Amino acid sequence: MSVTGAYDFSLVALSFAVACFASYTALDLGSRVRASERWARGAWLATAALAMGGGIWSMHFIAMLAFLMPMPVGYDIGLTALSLLVAIGVTGAGFYVIGTRQATALLLALSGLFMGIGIVAMHYTGMAAMRMPAELHYNRVFVAISVFIAIGASMAALWLAFRTTVVWQRLIAAVVMGIAISGMHYTGMAAATFAAHGHAGEAHGAASLAQTSLGIAVAGITFVILVLALVASAIDSRFSVLAERETVLLRESEEQFRDLYRQSPLPLHSLGPDGRIENASDYWLQLLGYRRVEAIGRDLTEFMTPESKREYEQNALPLLWRGGEIREAEYSFVKKSGEVLDVLWSARADRPEGAPVRILGGLIDVTARKRAEAALRQSQHMEAIGQLTGGVAHDFNNLLMVISGAAERLKKSCVEPDTARPLDMIGTAVKRGENLTRHLLSFARRRTLEPIVIDLGELLPTFSEMLKRSLRGDIEIRTKTKEGPCRVRVDQGELELALLNIGVNARDAMPDGGILAVAVEDKRLAGEEETDRLRGDFVVIELTDTGTGIGPDILPHVFEPFFTTKGPGKGTGLGLSQVYGFAKQSGGTATISSRPGRGTMTRLYLPAVDEPVEDKHEVGPAAPEMASRKGTALVVEDNPQVATIAADYLEQLGYAVEYASSGSDALQKLREGRHYDLVFSDILMPGSIGGIDLARIMRDYHSSIPVLLTTGYSEKTQEAIHEGFAIVQKPFDLPSLSKALRELWTKATERVAGGLASDGRSTAA
Repeated sequence: MSVTGAYDFSLVALSFAVACFASYTALDLGSRVRASERWARGAWLATAALAMGGGIWSMHFIAMLAFLMPMPVGYDIGLTALSLLVAIGVTGAGFYVIGTRQATALLLALSGLFMGIGIVAMHYTGMAAMRMPAELHYNRVFVAISVFIAIGASMAALWLAFRTTVVWQRLIAAVVMGIAISGMHYTGMAAATFAAHGHAGEAHGAASLAQTSLGIAVAGITFVILVLALVASAIDSRFSVLAERETVLLRESEEQFRDLYRQSPLPLHSLGPDGRIENASDYWLQLLGYRRVEAIGRDLTEFMTPESKREYEQNALPLLWRGGEIREAEYSFVKKSGEVLDVLWSARADRPEGAPVRILGGLIDVTARKRAEAALRQSQHMEAIGQLTGGVAHDFNNLLMVISGAAERLKKSCVEPDTARPLDMIGTAVKRGENLTRHLLSFARRRTLEPIVIDLGELLPTFSEMLKRSLRGDIEIRTKTKEGPCRVRVDQGELELALLNIGVNARDAMPDGGILAVAVEDKRLAGEEETDRLRGDFVVIELTDTGTGIGPDILPHVFEPFFTTKGPGKGTGLGLSQVYGFAKQSGGTATISSRPGRGTMTRLYLPAVDEPVEDKHEVGPAAPEMASRKGTALVVEDNPQVATIAADYLEQLGYAVEYASSGSDALQKLREGRHYDLVFSDILMPGSIGGIDLARIMRDYHSSIPVLLTTGYSEKTQEAIHEGFAIVQKPFDLPSLSKALRELWTKATERVAGGLASDGRSTAA
């Protein structure tokens, strides 16, 4: 006999509430599964499975209790527990598949199918757990509908669990899922038909207090469990938000620190435990010329010179590993371009507790400072050499003059050829000594130059011919000049000597012949360091040879005095130093560049001028005739031997000679009323009255007496020339003195003639 049951609608409503609440809890916990990792994900996955599976089972069990049968009904505890485990297991499996893998449509469908069939299995296992005096039959259509609803609800639950994040979305989704789950259960119940045994169905049952109480108790326990799960989810979510916010702040702080570190205007770097660069500031990379990918991961020693690498590995690194600190140690780093940088390196070891040692370091580029210090030392060295050279030149030229004069006197008194030849050798040695002194003075910028305006373009053929005569025939001279004027104000003789010195060096660098190219061009300098920071318009004489070149270790020293790479007795080491000194004294500079096997290029930078070219004519007759004049000459000289030679020359020129040892002595003779036709005085004199002071007094009070000054070297020479006094350089010979006297007489005659003309008198003799 078929039996029809009734429902306790209070329990039906309770079952629906459990289904909705369980669905909402499962959706909330699903978000925790998605947001968690490792063991936390597993914990939340188990909690979500317990909430969803246990909630579905609880809803099913309460709904079973809501079904009132006209017969006593009991439940098999084993099958009931099995139905709970099935619900929890299949729900957890579904969440795991979707939560740990990329949720594709196929995977979602398969997971929903598995979960739905599991829930159906849970339902019908629970139905099979019922114990009553009746047989249970199912309507296949309703069973199929219940399976379809279970699978659809499972797919919806899985899809919504990992996509709903807003509360109102979860509420709506929970209601929909609650309806679906409840609908699946009650459809399954509608599929069931009970056939009672005997007279069991004659009486209709009513809801017992025990049955209702059990349903309420199960619902209460379920609600408590779900509420606890929601509270745990809320707390974890709050902590997750705080942790995420802290992570974001930490990440932002790290990014700010990293940006600050990288954008620091200081060259900073950090080394890992293996000594390799972990990080570097942008300025550090810019200083050494590397890109970040080229520097990170490399050992710091790869950027050092071999000497610095040895010092770093032997001393600095062991100290840092012991936790020490280094302050401003001098090291040399090599840029990507090959340029060597002098730096001060500071570093300290950083060892957090339990962590390996890391090194934080920074560089201070002192290359420019060290070069400036070297330049200052060189300048001071040059100044000292200049002062020494000037002092030596005066006395040395006096000695040369004595030697030269004595040799000439001996030569005139000796007629034997065997005696004359050594005297000629003495004269040659004197000339060489005079040239040596002149070179030293030129290098030290102490020599008095006689600059005139010349056009280098016009004189280039003359320079080329001079080099051809001076060099070997297997060296080809090639010239090139720009169109237009190339005017400079220089001492032409010193310029020719400078070009000859460069040519001789080029000749020695081309033992098998080659090419020496000479070019003249204009160049505007903008203060570059390699051109001594000169600015303005310059004319450049560029001499390039195809010789053996100069090594990088030698090149910085080629302008130093007495530095030579030639063998003993083959060079004085003053050639290029004279070139540099002449260029600097002329207001320019000289540079040299070379590579071994590629030849050498020397450049002379001379200030360009916009003035007409000057003609330098010799004063007086071209014939080497000796001037002669009667009269008395006063020789003012503190060196008796030099005075003797000067007196001898003047006597040969027709003068009677008197001698004064100082300027004061000469003035005393003039005060005594003595008459002189010439005063011949050294510039450097003992006492308060020097040669220039004497010449000024003579000009003011004895203007009718010509004054001729002489000096081996004096810093006041240029001052005397500027004031118009005539000067003859020591060591002089008889022809040089005769020429100087002719020029002096010519100027004196012109001055007297000019004075007569200004008075309106005749200038005729």
